[in-house]
Amino acid sequence: MSTEAIRYSILKAQDHTFIQTEDLIVPEIPLTLFFNDEEIATLLCSPSQLEDLAYGFLFSEGFIHSAADIQWLKYDPKLNIVWAEGTSYLASKDLLNKRTFSACCGKSRVTLNFANDKDRLQRQTSNVQISLEEAYGYTRYLQDHSPLFQATGGIHSGGIGSQGKVLLTSYDIGRHNVFDKLAGAALRSGIKTTDHVVFFSGRISSEILLKLAKMNIPVLIARSAPTELALKFAQDLNITVIGFARGDRLNIYTCPERILLPSPTPSET
Repeated sequence: MSTEAIRYSILKAQDHTFIQTEDLIVPEIPLTLFFNDEEIATLLCSPSQLEDLAYGFLFSEGFIHSAADIQWLKYDPKLNIVWAEGTSYLASKDLLNKRTFSACCGKSRVTLNFANDKDRLQRQTSNVQISLEEAYGYTRYLQDHSPLFQATGGIHSGGIGSQGKVLLTSYDIGRHNVFDKLAGAALRSGIKTTDHVVFFSGRISSEILLKLAKMNIPVLIARSAPTELALKFAQDLNITVIGFARGDRLNIYTCPERILLPSPTPSET
């Protein structure tokens, strides 16, 4: 814990008096990413899994399609810079976050897309099914394996699972960084995520949903709420979205056929 949180002197109000004490604060760094000698972005993030973050960001933004597209990558911890070289599928960083208007996923509804997302958002065809107990298990894992959040309250966390087993985890001060770290770790590990589950501690925005789709993940389980646009994307992309997953309860918002519901007891029939 000492390497992941910083002790900070504070004044704490208790009743009608002040107490001089210490609080644990999460660190934050600016990480600048260069790709093929071009400055791509500066990411504000937690100082962990930074190479995974670089791989995942380049993948999510369309610069690379696989880990093999990176020929060389180096992180300088003194400057907080990542240099990478490889095959790029995005002509210019100027396309980053440039909005376009088109029909999403073959649907007739014209909606939000970005230039670097073209041809990358496909409907998920996975027929994977998970039980409620498996879904609850991922939720419990987040609760039981988040000591940094419990100590500081300042991070998001997430993971990739399959058949009840947790394969990869990440944490960060930023929700988007959690997904990029997971994507980068999966790329570097050679994990095919088509039939896998992502579980996550935070809110499900449309941007989070699109990151999930690019990873070809069919099921998302989150502790918090989804937005309306995220659910529209999930319906178009055939992604199962579960929110408010806490303890032994959850809400299934889209594509419930991937969740195996328990058979009714004789008294219920």
